[in-house]
Amino acid sequence: MSRSEDRWQLATQLIHGGQPQDPAYGALVPPIYRATTYHQPDPWAPPDYDYARSGNPTRQVFETAMALVEQGSRGLAFASGMAALTAFFLLFQSGDHLLVTRDCQGGTQRVLRGVFQRFGLSATYVDTDIVASLETARRKETVAVLVENFSNPFLRVSDIAAISQWAHQHHLLVAVDNTFITPYLQNPLALGADIVIHSATKMIGGHSDLTAGVVVTQSQDLGERLYFIQNACGAILSPDDAYLAHRGLSTLPVRMRQASDNAMTLAHWLASRLSPHAVYYPGLPTHPGHDLCLAQMRGFGQMLTFRLRSKDAVQTFARRLHLAAIGAGFGGTETIVSLPELHCHAALTPKERQDRSIGGDVVRVSLGLEADQDLVQDFNQALRGLT
Repeated sequence: MSRSEDRWQLATQLIHGGQPQDPAYGALVPPIYRATTYHQPDPWAPPDYDYARSGNPTRQVFETAMALVEQGSRGLAFASGMAALTAFFLLFQSGDHLLVTRDCQGGTQRVLRGVFQRFGLSATYVDTDIVASLETARRKETVAVLVENFSNPFLRVSDIAAISQWAHQHHLLVAVDNTFITPYLQNPLALGADIVIHSATKMIGGHSDLTAGVVVTQSQDLGERLYFIQNACGAILSPDDAYLAHRGLSTLPVRMRQASDNAMTLAHWLASRLSPHAVYYPGLPTHPGHDLCLAQMRGFGQMLTFRLRSKDAVQTFARRLHLAAIGAGFGGTETIVSLPELHCHAALTPKERQDRSIGGDVVRVSLGLEADQDLVQDFNQALRGLT
């Protein structure tokens, strides 16, 4: 990062930071390089690029931009958010133990239970919004903490600075899944974390048209270790998807502002219609993490969750919606309503969902860019007679 880039506001960095000028024509949009191999005039001199799995100019533009906006040393782009998480888990070995946010996305638990447990990597799920619970769950084999902030689906808020301070006292790595919040609203590395992870499929891509994941590291050494895994295992982001992800990153500020404003409007409306305690949105003063958000973030984001009185009420509500889509994803320009029992947490066993209070009465909403009053009107007609 140049000295001038260091003084730029984040919204400016997202557009201009780390973006090299096209050497041939000066194009404002970085070109897509689909080449899989590169000519090496001097095979004994280290080339900039030699083979697409090891490096690609289009992918590097996106990786460099992500490292810049997350205030890290190295960015690495993967084929999906789960590929990025898998690369993180591959840092460890048989016998190691992780502490993981209890209220995390179902895919994290699925890969730990269904894949890495077979190789001797174990995990304990804890309420990371209660820092003392980490000490209670820590073992001598514990090597890292994986925090999902916000948590999924109930948007619990973890104190990243306090967790990082505690973890580093015990020589543990701290990784934060920052997908829900994005680098526009929060920078975990600046709060003391070692690694930040994103499913760039979501808010960073922002248009529901690509699948991507990103890891950014605080240190160069950790970045080199993860680059070895990326290159060795090959779950790389394609040049075309890297182009789309970089394009999405440049519009992230305006999208996050509009979607976050919509979330605040809908959260207040739902709280007046249902009950403040039936609506989970950190922007509401009644949310337990509200004050912590004010301290460590620059906004409250576009996600909210609420409960209805029964599973039948949720089914009726979902079938009545006209404007909002029903689906498993989030982070696009359209408002998406997800049913965690059927979508983001379907990978959990019924007992695991019960332990996490994820029943058929839970609804998760990713706010899009529509006019807020149109969304309120749609939810109003869908909820009629159900509250």
